[in-house]
Amino acid sequence: MVPSLADATQKIEVTQFGGALQLEQKLPAGFKLYAAARVDNHSVFGNLFAPKMGLVKAVPGGAFRVTYGRANAAPIILFQSASVFGLVFGNGDGVRYVPNGAQLSSVSVTEKLKVEEIGTWEIGYKGKIGKKLYVDVNGYYGNSKNFLSPAITVGGRALSVGAIPIPTAGLLLPGTVNAQTGVLSGAAFSTYFNYGEVSSYGVDLGINYFFSDMVSLAVKYSWFGSDITKDNMKNDANRDGFVSAEEKSLNAPKNRIAGTLSFSNLAKGKMFVNLSARWVQEHDFYSGSQIGTAAGKGMRGSVYGGINPLNNQPRFYAKNFNWGALGGFTTIDVSAGYRFNPMLSLGVGVSNLFDVEMREFVGSPSIGRLISAELKVHIPNGSKK
Repeated sequence: MVPSLADATQKIEVTQFGGALQLEQKLPAGFKLYAAARVDNHSVFGNLFAPKMGLVKAVPGGAFRVTYGRANAAPIILFQSASVFGLVFGNGDGVRYVPNGAQLSSVSVTEKLKVEEIGTWEIGYKGKIGKKLYVDVNGYYGNSKNFLSPAITVGGRALSVGAIPIPTAGLLLPGTVNAQTGVLSGAAFSTYFNYGEVSSYGVDLGINYFFSDMVSLAVKYSWFGSDITKDNMKNDANRDGFVSAEEKSLNAPKNRIAGTLSFSNLAKGKMFVNLSARWVQEHDFYSGSQIGTAAGKGMRGSVYGGINPLNNQPRFYAKNFNWGALGGFTTIDVSAGYRFNPMLSLGVGVSNLFDVEMREFVGSPSIGRLISAELKVHIPNGSKK
């Protein structure tokens, strides 16, 4: 088994403790205030504060709300203290190393990782309009920063992961030292860094309309946007000096909509039928070596990475085969059920009724028509209470 942590010579210990507090207060004019906070102390990342608050205004049939919340996501232990193949090391408390071009007595430390921070504002309304229409609508704006980069190469000889020493004999690329000058060259290792600051925003709308006790319609619509699509050098995840298409890809559809027409209480309350439709807008998607774009469909994946400063030539990053963009489909689902008696019922469902090509994630197969059936038998408990 290949070791993955730098614990060969020293035990890794990480502690975290904290607490949470929540308060609620009724205010005049039908307002109510909610406030909560969580405080954690992390032995690597220090004190972390996560507040949350909301203001709710009750109105006839529903309520308006405004909320704010901030959360922290600490890097997992692998990103903090990794030691894999003598090449990839964790950066939770910094990696001490000797840079190429320096003597062995010259030691530098990488900029250690920070926790990812996510803050979100939301405003919305949920309630009843008239006698038959129910609405749930909200808009949101969020800001995220300090994402975790892929493993990035650093020119130099790694000495320790935080305070845990790394034996030179275990390094994959320790480099060489000039016998006359004592200068190191040809050494390399990889570690993780923080990058990026992205704002995201959107609108979610859900409506339910009851035509009668037997027929109802539910529709959900979502719009999503982000400034990640801009050429912001903060989003240069691999630190190559160029924000590529994969580093500024939204990786999500801007628009999607789903609806269900339900027929219930049919056949004297014994039968139901649901007709559903879903549309997802076409969108490009990148995930590691996987790629799915409209422009590169049917070819080996490749991402332009700007001009290579070493040879002044265009730089490309090879990816897996490109099967095309995700989304861009409309699917129809049908389900029905019938209860023969209190003990026996039958359910049947058909997903993607018209067998359209539906690809939900890069690297995964397309999903065609799925047919399922369920026969449910309820055996009553003979004991009486």
